[in-house]
Amino acid sequence: MLEKGSISSISERMQDYRVTAMVILLGPKLKHIQIQVQENVKKIMSEQLHMPFSGFGGHARVKSNRCMTKPPFIASCSLFGPEGVGLVVRVAAMTTESAYRFLQHQLAGMEPFIGVPPYC
Repeated sequence: MLEKGSISSISERMQDYRVTAMVILLGPKLKHIQIQVQENVKKIMSEQLHMPFSGFGGHARVKSNRCMTKPPFIASCSLFGPEGVGLVVRVAAMTTESAYRFLQHQLAGMEPFIGVPPYC
């Protein structure tokens, strides 16, 4: 999306995104959470890139020239380390609320490890 025939800089293309986050999930005890986050990110981003944008918690917007508008929320993730022991999750969002909801949902499975739901 960032490279689609545009001559503007990355900072210009990302200027609408007010929130950035990076979460690292590391260790074999978090493997099931890593797998779930990867599946969720793939699903969310696939849906966003095939719609004229509703995005994560957003409302549909259609321009008259039928160009795709920026999604209000972007997430990606990558495994790292020996045998993919870690996962880094990157988030860019136009609102704090959409980033918060995403992280709250993705990290809910950590409650047994930390004793309380994250973001409660």
